[in-house]
Amino acid sequence: MGKVLNIDASDRGQVGSANSRRLRRAGQIPVVVYGHGKAASSMSVASSLLGQLLQHPGLVEMTCGDGSKRLTILKAAQRHPISNDILHLDFQEVKMDELITSEVRLTAEGEAAGIRQGGQLEQVMFELEIECLPMDTPDMIRVDVSGLELDEALHVRDLVLPEGVTAVTDGDLLVFQVRTPKAELPEETEAETEAAEEEKEDAEKKEEK
Repeated sequence: MGKVLNIDASDRGQVGSANSRRLRRAGQIPVVVYGHGKAASSMSVASSLLGQLLQHPGLVEMTCGDGSKRLTILKAAQRHPISNDILHLDFQEVKMDELITSEVRLTAEGEAAGIRQGGQLEQVMFELEIECLPMDTPDMIRVDVSGLELDEALHVRDLVLPEGVTAVTDGDLLVFQVRTPKAELPEETEAETEAAEEEKEDAEKKEEK
């Protein structure tokens, strides 16, 4: 079960790009909270919280300026196209008894057996979309790769997920695989190949003359 991140949120007041720029200069990030048939609420949170928010896949409890609390999950982060700075965050309000979808990080655990056979472990998927109750959202999903032999793979359907958590991502998609490294030509062979190509070019030039 993931932990709940508690943050303070302030009423944004005016909306619009000019006000959003003013907020960012003041160390605040504009946010919108929506859900459950309510009108979207325009608020702001401290920029210093961005690191925690972006790395936290679970519940975010917002304490608003009027003292009320809203249980949410982060759904989207808008970034500047050039600087990549965060410009805006979208949160969805949730209820404890309703299923939600979210994305959690995948990380390998253990050493794949195929590595000892000369293979290389490759992680193809880094985030998995899941469905579960809010309090069942894991911080991350650790995948045991120790049983992977050379040229074997793990797909989404093979993952052992925490109780109450199901995968939304297509079960046929690849997550991890142990591949045989591509053979590299020895330096001597490469040199010989280059020499042969040069000789071929010289011969073609002579024929043209």
